[in-house]
Amino acid sequence: MDTLAALLDELRAVLEDERRTLLAGRPERIQAVTRRKLALAERLEGHAGLPGAAAPDIAALAALARYNRENSVICAAMLRHLTEAVDRLRQIDLHRSYNPDGSEARGSAQQALGAA
Repeated sequence: MDTLAALLDELRAVLEDERRTLLAGRPERIQAVTRRKLALAERLEGHAGLPGAAAPDIAALAALARYNRENSVICAAMLRHLTEAVDRLRQIDLHRSYNPDGSEARGSAQQALGAA
């Protein structure tokens, strides 16, 4: 098996792992898969620049690109939901505290969330 085919097979495995990790929603794993994917992209780029490098199979590249776009859609949905959740939290009065005389000392919810 040539180097390019092996790298593309590895990319397919990384994209599949990325999909499983995104759907599981484990941030520490998402970060690890992203590092693997970026390192592999650098290796692919380096291989493509070699003189006499074999041309990739266009159909295989198209399938990998589609899989990557689908993973991107999952990421976008996760980001949208996370942003909406943070926006909702910003609207909630998160904390009340009291001064020694019993009067209420409230900061804005925005400051409390930013401090967290």
